[in-house]
Amino acid sequence: MSAHAAVLPARVQRAADLIVRGRDALVAVRPLYVLSVLIGAQWLAVLALALTVRHNGWLYYAGGDQLWHYTGARLLVHGHLPPTYVGYGWSFLLMPIAAIAGPNLASAAPAIVLFDVLVLLPVALACVYGIGARIAGRLFGYWAAVLWIAVPYLGSAFVLPGYHQKWNELTLPQFVGLTPGADFPSTVALIVSAYFCLRVLDSRRWHDAALAGLAAGYSIGIKPSNAIFLFVPALTLLVYRWRALLPFAAALAVPLLTLAVWKYRGLGQLAAAPAPGLRTAAGLDSLLHRIHNPQTNSWGHLNNVLLALREHFWISRVIEWLPVAGALGLLLRSRRGFVLVGVWFATYLLIKGTYIPASVDDTSFFRIVMPGFPAFVLLCAAVVLLVPGLRARPEPPPQPTPGRRLTVAVATAFALFAVVPLAIAAAVPPLHDSGTTAVRVNQSEVPLTAGATPTASVQNAAVHLTWRKDKPGASSVFYTVLRAKGSNAGLGCAGRLNGASDDCRIYMDTPTTTHATSYVDRPGKGTWTYRVGVSANWLDDVKLGDVYVVSPPVTVTVR
Repeated sequence: MSAHAAVLPARVQRAADLIVRGRDALVAVRPLYVLSVLIGAQWLAVLALALTVRHNGWLYYAGGDQLWHYTGARLLVHGHLPPTYVGYGWSFLLMPIAAIAGPNLASAAPAIVLFDVLVLLPVALACVYGIGARIAGRLFGYWAAVLWIAVPYLGSAFVLPGYHQKWNELTLPQFVGLTPGADFPSTVALIVSAYFCLRVLDSRRWHDAALAGLAAGYSIGIKPSNAIFLFVPALTLLVYRWRALLPFAAALAVPLLTLAVWKYRGLGQLAAAPAPGLRTAAGLDSLLHRIHNPQTNSWGHLNNVLLALREHFWISRVIEWLPVAGALGLLLRSRRGFVLVGVWFATYLLIKGTYIPASVDDTSFFRIVMPGFPAFVLLCAAVVLLVPGLRARPEPPPQPTPGRRLTVAVATAFALFAVVPLAIAAAVPPLHDSGTTAVRVNQSEVPLTAGATPTASVQNAAVHLTWRKDKPGASSVFYTVLRAKGSNAGLGCAGRLNGASDDCRIYMDTPTTTHATSYVDRPGKGTWTYRVGVSANWLDDVKLGDVYVVSPPVTVTVR
């Protein structure tokens, strides 16, 4: 009997023995069974959130560029390459849904949310467990997976009352995939890449390195700003398995080439806009200049973010301390975990956290730094590694899969996520329609639909507009009446650069927004052009929201 055991009270000894037996029993269970239970618990938590926060059918708050991505999917289905101001990856994944659901994003929202929750959410959970197991063993992997589920909801308990609604209704739905935005799927792709980066350190197979590069490249294809993540696998593989850099880079090259083709054919140039600040926001170009550029990033803004966290979270000091303590735990117990997770978190904190438009007050900060959130959770989990006596014992290398079968799997993934998108981006003709298929309304690209075309008549110097009611599934919509003076007025198309897609924008007044299907307008004498936009938002509030689809124009003359 050891001296340590001799001085323990009997009750403490029994409790310790019970904990050891529970640990041994948990380790003896197949990870598939444990992860299945955790996935079920995660689904129940998401269901509870979905039923309790305010929403409009399947529409929850989404502050991103979801309309751009869905309209891009809709145009690709009909053989048009859209103006490519956003990445291609999410539009390609949405193409099957867009082909069935139609032009209105509100109709497609149920399928998109179910895909996020039923497919992407379990993938993220399994990979978080895999990263934890590769760092410090199976139990640590389970612990990291539990925190991955719990941390977003724990935020509800840690916010002050004035911020509670913003956290629960504006932030949480985006973190668990209840919105059609691109931030969540791009984050999942980064988690997959990080998992295979650690896996290749043990397996030493080029297949894992290739899958890591493919996942990282596809995440960049969804959100080009995720190019900053490449610091993480580059440093990890350079330090621990430099030979894996070649298959990683080879697999990464095709999604990056696809993004370049996508941007050039849709915009006529590789950058989203000619402004230098926007060009650097798309990737690694002049990264240090971007961090110190007072127009886009500043160290002072990061301090403002920390002050805002202290204002809205009563455990802000703990939030600041956890990643530091977790990084120290990884540095002491798992150097490769420190390189991967620590660099991942630091990259997004220093680059996205200093991004001036990222605000805690309007919750945009949490959406912008979402790709770094998995690293924050893993650092929180790593705090337990500071407990004296605990050691990081990574899981044994995975059982080798027959080489031919693994090669087929990698080739299939490469074909689906690299070759097919590149072929489509290179073959689909740019949109040349002069604004008859899709137009930009209020900074979002939306499809045109004849179903909302109004019927206009003039009686006693008043314009009487009527249109059909639109009911896209369980979500309620309202209508935005648009008006411009002149015949077929209110539409402007930019000049094509190198044969790029048409970028047509609507410049029209909004005399009213209404739930009704008719409107009487008194614009005065002259010729007037009208359109009707079908609009929606998570609160079904006519003062908020975006136009999801817009009608072709109708012209009347008031004499």
